[in-house]
This record gives sequence, C-alpha cells and structure tokens, in this order.
Amino acid sequence: MANLAQIRKYLVSKKISYKIIDLGAEIYTVEGMAESGVDEEQIVKTLIIRFEPNSSPGLGQGYTALAVRGKDRVDFKKVRKLFGNKSELAKPEEVLKVCGVPVGAVCPILLDMPVYFDERVMDLKHVNMGSGDLTKGLEMDLSDLLAAVDNYQVEDLIKISTQIKL
Repeated sequence: MANLAQIRKYLVSKKISYKIIDLGAEIYTVEGMAESGVDEEQIVKTLIIRFEPNSSPGLGQGYTALAVRGKDRVDFKKVRKLFGNKSELAKPEEVLKVCGVPVGAVCPILLDMPVYFDERVMDLKHVNMGSGDLTKGLEMDLSDLLAAVDNYQVEDLIKISTQIKL
C-alpha cells in the first residue's frame, strides 16, 4: 500500500530515476492519461485481481496485481489458469482497501502483493503509470520500474486480437 509520498521516498532511497507528471486533474483511465498528454504507447495500467486459490480451498481470498500496457485487454481465461476459476477484477472498494489508493492511482511499486507483468510490457523502454495520486503520473525507464518492484513475474496475460488489418 503506497501513496505518492511513500513511492517517492522509496525511489529516492533506492536511487532509482523517475519523473512525476502533473496530469492537470484527477485521472482514472488510460484514455484520460492520453488526453492529458501522456504517450499512449508508454502507459502501463495496474489492475488488482481477487482470487480464491484452487489448490488451497481453506486459505480464502487473495489479491495480486497485473501490470499491462494501457491499450491491452486482460484475457481472463489466462488469468484463471494462473490463479483459479474464481479470479476477477477487484471492486473499487477492495482496491482502496488493499492498495490504499483508488482505482486509477494504483502503482505497481510498494504493493503488498505479487505483481505480474504482461510479457508485452517488457518490450517497452519507457513507461508511464499511476503514482498513488490521481492528479500525478509516474514516468520512468522500464528497467528502473523492474528494479523498484520487489516481487514480480512475467506472464502472457493479454487477449490477442483476431482482427486482421488490411
């Protein structure tokens, strides 16, 4: 659970380069970030997933974060293979409870849960994401982001479009 002040303090302590972007207003969506001037190709959104583990039915619910490119859609068939049949997006009130910030402000840094990056994020050199504050974005090199996230894996999480562009 981290807000912008905590994330900044952590990044400074680790000597990780970053830039804070003023979005000009509270932004909740990828579209809103793009409209504020952020390069849509560099946006990485962090989604919180609630799951019930298949192998340990007595353990109850858990949460994990998925970091995917802003324009991509999560393939829940792939997510359910990883986390079980009862995996779904956490409700906004759950996100606030487990992350300490609202939907749209979630940053993959300092989350108290595992983070799964979609493999397509690994193709990016530079990323923009939520910062723990709806009015600010966090910009950094992907290598710096990966250095800042303690517990992560890379998986194929995205729905592949079957449309062919002519």
